[in-house]
Amino acid sequence: MIRQAIQSAYRKSVGALKDRLVGTLSSATRGGGLIQLLYVIVLVGLMAGFVSAITYPVPNETLIPYPSGSNETVPEAVVDAMVIAMGGAGIYLTYMSGRQTVRSRAVNFYLGIALLLLIVSLFIGFNLAILKGFG
Repeated sequence: MIRQAIQSAYRKSVGALKDRLVGTLSSATRGGGLIQLLYVIVLVGLMAGFVSAITYPVPNETLIPYPSGSNETVPEAVVDAMVIAMGGAGIYLTYMSGRQTVRSRAVNFYLGIALLLLIVSLFIGFNLAILKGFG
């Protein structure tokens, strides 16, 4: 009896998670969403400066913000990519808040989250620029 209950709970939880993942992956690959996601990841990586971080390595890779205007470390490029992605997500959520015409609570929720993402990304970006020596 206990074994049946555990197996049933396992099938419900893991089976539901498996079905959800399969559904998400199939919908992402069906409409070209996977290619779009890879395109956005590559674009954000190029904007963050991964190529220059790998091509021109700095002597001390342990410093996240390397104090130079022309060189950067790989961890700094990861932080830059995070800042760019957060800002892009904030702009997208601002756009989505304007499209919500049915649910007025969703408008305020999307706009609040969007403004929070934009403020945090600006704060981290300015702090990184100050640590780099630009400010």
